[in-house]
Amino acid sequence: MARRWLLLLLLLRCDAQESDLLAEVARLKAEVERLKAQPAPPLNFGYGQAAQPPYGQPSQAMGQAYVPPPAYGQQAFSQQAFGQQGYGQQQAFGQAYGQQAYGQQAYGQPAYGQQGHHQGYQAFGQPPFGQMPQAYQQPYGQAFPQSDVQQSATQQLEALRQSLGGMPGGLGGRAASPASPAPPADGCTSNPLFAKLHSTLQKLALLEQDPVEASFQIHEAWEENPAIFDECPAGVVTALVYLSIAQDRDWKYRLLHRATYMLYSTPGLQMRMASGRWPMSDRLIRTMYHNSEVMNKLPLKLAEVEVHGSTAASQQLGVINSDEAMELSMRHKDTVAVHFKTVLFYHFYHQERSPCACRTRSWCLPFWTRFLTNSSVDVWLAARDEQKTLFRMDRSGCLRNTGHSLSSNFFAEPIDLMFVFEINAFMHPIARVMPAKRVLLYPTYDLSDDQISNFEDLGVSVLPDDAILKPPNPAFRKILEEAVAMRQARLQRPKDRLLLLPADIRPIKGQLDFLAGLVFEGARRPSAVQRLRGLTLVVAGGCDGNQTYCAEVVAMTQKINAEKLLNVVVADQLKDDELAQLFTASLGVVLHPVIDCNPRVVYEGLLTDTPFFVTESARLPAAVQHLGHVTDGDPGMVAERLADFVDLSEAGGFTGRARDFAQKHLNEVDNYRKVLEWMDNKYISGKVSEPTIRGEEALDGLGGLGGNLASILSGAGGGLGGIGGLAGLGGLGGGVASPPPQRAAGGGNMGFNMREPVRR
Repeated sequence: MARRWLLLLLLLRCDAQESDLLAEVARLKAEVERLKAQPAPPLNFGYGQAAQPPYGQPSQAMGQAYVPPPAYGQQAFSQQAFGQQGYGQQQAFGQAYGQQAYGQQAYGQPAYGQQGHHQGYQAFGQPPFGQMPQAYQQPYGQAFPQSDVQQSATQQLEALRQSLGGMPGGLGGRAASPASPAPPADGCTSNPLFAKLHSTLQKLALLEQDPVEASFQIHEAWEENPAIFDECPAGVVTALVYLSIAQDRDWKYRLLHRATYMLYSTPGLQMRMASGRWPMSDRLIRTMYHNSEVMNKLPLKLAEVEVHGSTAASQQLGVINSDEAMELSMRHKDTVAVHFKTVLFYHFYHQERSPCACRTRSWCLPFWTRFLTNSSVDVWLAARDEQKTLFRMDRSGCLRNTGHSLSSNFFAEPIDLMFVFEINAFMHPIARVMPAKRVLLYPTYDLSDDQISNFEDLGVSVLPDDAILKPPNPAFRKILEEAVAMRQARLQRPKDRLLLLPADIRPIKGQLDFLAGLVFEGARRPSAVQRLRGLTLVVAGGCDGNQTYCAEVVAMTQKINAEKLLNVVVADQLKDDELAQLFTASLGVVLHPVIDCNPRVVYEGLLTDTPFFVTESARLPAAVQHLGHVTDGDPGMVAERLADFVDLSEAGGFTGRARDFAQKHLNEVDNYRKVLEWMDNKYISGKVSEPTIRGEEALDGLGGLGGNLASILSGAGGGLGGIGGLAGLGGLGGGVASPPPQRAAGGGNMGFNMREPVRR
């Protein structure tokens, strides 16, 4: 009878009214008193067993002192207080795969403190001689029957009081304790797609299941719902990599490309994968690339590549002599002591017709690496052409064409350092397989601090776009200074009512949005457009491939010119001396990009005492932001903010400040020295990149998943022949299945995508 009321009371829902609960508690107290008045049950005797004391009293061996039972409300030894876990109990839900929540038992296990107590059996944990413990004598999944006195009603009442303490107002005047929220479910274990893939990978060596099929199902689910990436990022990355095994080279690279973007763009993912349960790493991704990249290519050893300067060839190309390189090398030799001996600058600009002096409008870092060190540093450059032509610096400081390219050769021995220009170039398969001990990246993309930290965890050190100043190269600097001197000698007025937009015409540069904000008809603030009357805007840049966008820009300029308030000129590409004259005459350099990377044209304008009008997306260093206007890029406010800038510039608000800053801070020696010191610091302190997995090393590198995976990673076995000859996507049909559509890689929290970044 008491057992029935106790079970009814324990099954009461927590949302019952307090008055009803109090009534039940009063009835339970009466039942407790009745049970106490009954005589104790007889002692149980069995063959070879000692007499058992009443429940609640410990057995007493001969010669041992009597230990009294615990007082009311105290737990006996080996019993845990409510909310605490004892040794051997399972953790809270979500802490490990397959573990139960507190208070829940695994299938077939009785609740804590409710073990059986049959006639003739010892108490739980004390089996008689020759008999197994009770927990192993019942059929699997069945609990033992429970006597009315095994667990006292007093203890159940106390447990009930504590469980009801979290109700509003508590019970019996107790303060309510806030209920802790349930931990979020782990998508890697709760989602059957990921659970299936993980189980398949654990049995890969046995060839019992197909990992490509399970990976294909995850890929399809991700295509339908990208939010699945947030459930289990490591599982999606793993699926894409294993799915790539069954594809031809083109689609294999696309899948690996997506996996690489996910891995690098998701903050903290590398650390979670390194300490997690998925057999996946960036090293494995690079290995998958490597197996395809080295096919039909010739190995290249550094000692076998010789470069020599040819006077006849130099004269044929119209190349100046190497006097400039020799002079700079002698003047700045050993300014910076570095620890690396070999460095490859990947995807950097270089003009082959000028091998001994930097003449690009981009970085001159490869040359200054030699100027500031010495000839013991072996400098290589992989150009921006499709073949990735290789150049190597000779002892005189000139970058010579080696006659080799990364499209037909691969480095057969490691190099110390690789510096990559642009984040999308870093994703090139050729760059991914480069055997560099350390990798540096200038992203030309706005990476968050968390993403930069994730890159560092993966062995790639990032130099943020706004971390440095960008001085012009010596040749263009000379042209700019000559243009300034010429204007000062010829004209009295310092500037014309002119603005310069120096950028190629393409959507990422934002010319269309900027010009749309200057149309008088329908303007948010027409009076601001009136303030710009008589202003000339020169769009100095050619059409960069997107003919539709270029046509829209031209149509917008015609619309503005038809209103006869402003004059917009599309000047196409200009020569350096023509561009220098526009810099000198302009009231300001205007950039309105969707995204940019600390553009060098801003610094070229500072040399001519020309301030800037840019958006926050230009990502200029804080050190220069006081030399112009930085706006949020709102198209509806373009006219008003531009009018304020023009008024201040015409009033002399920036006169002299920009040029003084440029003369003091924009020198090549100091700025390239700082970059070189950063490179060396990252080389000696950063995480060393692990080489690609070769042969039987796959067994150790991936936790011993089996020799079949080792053959895949080492390139042996003919693709999927090593795992049963699967073909197509998941072996679902003959050949390669229809490829997935192109799209941005990653889930909802992706920080950068696959679009081409800004070119320098």
